[in-house]
Amino acid sequence: MNYMQSVTKAIVYIEAHLSDEITAEVIAAEVGYTSYHFHRIFQSVTRSTVSEYIRWRRLTYAAYDLFNTNLRIVEIAVKYHFSSQEAFTRSFQRRFSITPGQFRKQKDMKDTLFRAMEKKALDEVGLRHLHEGVTHDPLIISMGELYLTGMEMRGLNSNQIGKLWNAFRKRVAELDRRRDHDSIYYALIELTGREWEVSYTACVEVSEAGRTPEGMVDKILPPTTYAVFSHKGTVAGIQDTFQYIYSTWLPKSGRMLMNQPEFARYDHRYLGPLHEDSEFDIYIPIGPDVT
Repeated sequence: MNYMQSVTKAIVYIEAHLSDEITAEVIAAEVGYTSYHFHRIFQSVTRSTVSEYIRWRRLTYAAYDLFNTNLRIVEIAVKYHFSSQEAFTRSFQRRFSITPGQFRKQKDMKDTLFRAMEKKALDEVGLRHLHEGVTHDPLIISMGELYLTGMEMRGLNSNQIGKLWNAFRKRVAELDRRRDHDSIYYALIELTGREWEVSYTACVEVSEAGRTPEGMVDKILPPTTYAVFSHKGTVAGIQDTFQYIYSTWLPKSGRMLMNQPEFARYDHRYLGPLHEDSEFDIYIPIGPDVT
């Protein structure tokens, strides 16, 4: 059994025992390694320690319980082995930048920025993407104001996003103030201000002044520092990239996610949503390093 298979087997075991008392020693024995050796293997393959992975998965399941059950917060905290409701709330807020009580008030999880909290565990496909399809150490860049114009929708429904892009590409020639004509497009994701709902805008960069065609919207992004990750592979695999960014890189980076839109930038490397060799960049707004 190779390392990837061993870690996949360990993750299957973890998933089946998240509400039980589990330790790295027990998991290591389950896959036939010493605790010390397995810890190094697991961290190398997943970019997380065993305890970090268990905590993240427990918090993810706790989020689903908050959203889908009537269990009290303290009951959920006990179910997932947090020492108290206060300890659970602190961990939840550190991970998701929102308290359990605030999270419970959402209307529809799939239409929020919490897509990084997908309930699915890492599998061998996801682990391979982690090693081959995403930048582990992002480029940190500061950008000035960015002017974008495009067509907007609420939520992150993939079918509706596809229709939005089809409609926008048919109308993009109406923009007489487009800055470039080299097929560079942006996908902008931002909070709408209505609880934790998000909007998705298919857009291009434009000059500051000019006419906005009917049915389109202007977006002005303020000067911001971004962590820029490259995603390689199909668009369907982007969930694994976001999972790495939000669940592994961001908590360890010493950076705080800023309340600014995030966006993807598509240039000549993007070969279509289903192409395995497609590549595009994801810009995550971050604050200064506080470590």
